[in-house]
Order: sequence, then C-alpha cells, then structure tokens
Amino acid sequence: MKAYDLRVVDLADELNAARDEQRLHVARGDTRTAELLSAWIDALLDEWNRRRA
Repeated sequence: MKAYDLRVVDLADELNAARDEQRLHVARGDTRTAELLSAWIDALLDEWNRRRA
C-alpha cells in the first residue's frame, strides 16, 4: 500500500468514527455535541478534498 493510500484510509476511518459518534449523540439528544462533530466532519472532508487535489 502506498503512503497516499494509508493517509486516505486513516482519514476514511476518522470520518466513519466521527459519523458514528455524531449519531450516538443525536440519539441521546445531545445536539450541542452533535453540532461540534458536524464541524469536525466538515474539517475532515476539507482535508479529504485537499489530499485528493
């Protein structure tokens, strides 16, 4: 596996974990934490796009 591939895999894993955690907080009614996780997911997606450029 190339170094680029590892970075993408790491980022994909981080995105999946953040999404799962966000869903957990939404289910618990913790909207503030869910909103913070939304911002984190947006930042991760920005990084994803930067790496693919």
